[in-house]
Amino acid sequence: MTTYYSEPRPARKIPTRVQLEAAARRQAMYEANVDDAGNDYDLEEGDEYYQTRLPTSARRYQVSPEQIYQSGNTRYHVRYVDIPKRKSRQAQLPPPQQDRYTDEIEAAPKSKRHIHPLLYLGVGMLAMAALFLLLSSAGTWIQTTKDDLTYGRPRTYQVDAIVAHSDSAANPTHFIAINLYRHVQVIEIPGQDSTKERTFQITTLFGDGEDLTPVTLSFRDVNGDKKPDMLIRIQDQTLVMINDNGTFRPARAGEVKGLV
Repeated sequence: MTTYYSEPRPARKIPTRVQLEAAARRQAMYEANVDDAGNDYDLEEGDEYYQTRLPTSARRYQVSPEQIYQSGNTRYHVRYVDIPKRKSRQAQLPPPQQDRYTDEIEAAPKSKRHIHPLLYLGVGMLAMAALFLLLSSAGTWIQTTKDDLTYGRPRTYQVDAIVAHSDSAANPTHFIAINLYRHVQVIEIPGQDSTKERTFQITTLFGDGEDLTPVTLSFRDVNGDKKPDMLIRIQDQTLVMINDNGTFRPARAGEVKGLV
């Protein structure tokens, strides 16, 4: 910033009434003190008529050395002064443009993203599928645990029955149904006499987890010959062994009548 500097002149004060009266008295004294030769004395005025100091609001700054320029008959005294802004003015000034821009970016609300309705549908279907798998797994685990407690491993089922194979109410025939590595077998001990034990190979199961499928037995006359036949139940399937000539044989087509 370039400023032109000149020496300050004292400001003339307007005298008050009291000061005017004092000046009049001094003027009278001055006129009374004129000597005979006509020499007079200068009347000294008090310093209170002049303001010889700068106003208190004036601020002093560090200025550069004075430089003198002359243009024709005019001489310029130039000094460069960097005048800082007042504190009150600095407080009122807005922050720099870059800082204000950064603050506005941080404070700007984020735009809300619109989610397509099909996304909710897809998430719902995935959640239902996951829930179905979870419930299925839980049901399978519960059923497997229940079968372990009831039939053990390998799956084994035992029952006594009177089938007219050298047995009686006192000595019934003992049957053992077993699923041994997917091979279903039935062991018969007629009249609880182990020397007459015989084994029937029923079927072979296929598929994952079939080695844990329980096999159960029941006895009922299904061909009308008054002798109990052996019914082998494997899951939802029932196989029939016909009681014939002191042993059991697979049922022929059309032979079974009373099976429900």
